[in-house]
Amino acid sequence: MALTNKYIVKKGSILLALKLVASALALLFHYLLAKQLSATQFGLFSLAMTSLLFTSAFAKQGLEQVTLKFIAISSSKTMAKWYILFLGYVLVSASFIALLLLFVAKPISISIFKQEQLIPLISLVAMLTVIQAALAINVNTLKAKEHVTSAMLLNGFITFLLTIFALIYYPVTSAYYALLYFSLSASIAIVISFIVIYTKFNLAFSLMKRPTLSELKQDFWAFSQVSKNLFVISLMALATSQISILILSAYAPLDIIGGYSLAVKLSLLLSYPLIVINAITASRYATLYHKNNIAEFKTLAFNTTKGLFILGSVGALILYFSVEFILGYLGEDYLSAALIVKILLVGQWFNLATGSVVSMLIMSGYEKLHRRNTLILTSLNITVLFICIPLYGVIAAAIITSVAMAMKNLTALFYVNKYIYQSNKFNKSKIH
Repeated sequence: MALTNKYIVKKGSILLALKLVASALALLFHYLLAKQLSATQFGLFSLAMTSLLFTSAFAKQGLEQVTLKFIAISSSKTMAKWYILFLGYVLVSASFIALLLLFVAKPISISIFKQEQLIPLISLVAMLTVIQAALAINVNTLKAKEHVTSAMLLNGFITFLLTIFALIYYPVTSAYYALLYFSLSASIAIVISFIVIYTKFNLAFSLMKRPTLSELKQDFWAFSQVSKNLFVISLMALATSQISILILSAYAPLDIIGGYSLAVKLSLLLSYPLIVINAITASRYATLYHKNNIAEFKTLAFNTTKGLFILGSVGALILYFSVEFILGYLGEDYLSAALIVKILLVGQWFNLATGSVVSMLIMSGYEKLHRRNTLILTSLNITVLFICIPLYGVIAAAIITSVAMAMKNLTALFYVNKYIYQSNKFNKSKIH
């Protein structure tokens, strides 16, 4: 079924509304924490959550996009096999990362982050690493089979909602208990996600045939070749937006880290329309390219990019002029983060204005190309961050991060135009 403009607008409006509600919940969650915690404890919580993003990325090994891509083009008979294979692999990987994290908790907290207060939170980060990795497989399985609404509800909505109720009835005064509430809510979300998966794909599981050992080896080789590229891509994307927080932890007090982390989260609000569009179109891009239907691929890309450009421009202006008002509600300690938000909005605007270019490259099989580009750009980005943050602090972190986001998306746009829109002139085997 073609994704018409009417369908995209209708479905996208529903999903964007859900994402906006989820973002409102996230803002309320951080508002409650900012009111209940001191600026130092809020910064400690932010540092733990940023660490979780990276441990989860290592645990997932790039399998979010692999799950989306492989299951999107699978039949009812093969879908369950892929799902079980992906879930089993990510649980083993996440468990290993969690155990390693527990083993090195003290040296990481003291030697790398220079924050001894982080040590008690590491056990919760380890548990959440396993939960978030498994949840990512379930969410992307639902997206792949176009159960996007269910995926959006499970991807943060339930966790934030439950945590907010806990914070309202049982306020916290420490980062540890805030993270404990979040962990318990995430545990409930993962249980619900398995119930939803079983309910929606019960038929697929009943059709599944037990694979032989040789078939498992062949399947593992097939997805691992794609996964290793996507792992680098997802890790580099995360590093672009978040690693400045970790680098800052070694040079700035926790209250500064908390304000900067809050600024990053506010700027990420602008990316929600792109997340929604990617959720609708990613599996469709994979299918269209697989069928060599480049004309419909381009039509879908052009229509969605126009909408994202408009939404990005309007959203950036709204956030730019309202950021002081938003931060004022969170407390005077965070008003200084307004300038950081405005700087980061530039990079996020490029993220939307260029459209789903990264998703297009990945869904079309150009993982190696994008991996190479993002590895080079992110390495340069991190190097500059290490040089400039000790000298110029949070302003340097924000400017460098914003420029890095813009450069990555412009580079991806260049290659989408060259290698997908003009695919009849290009041989993919030339990319190494």
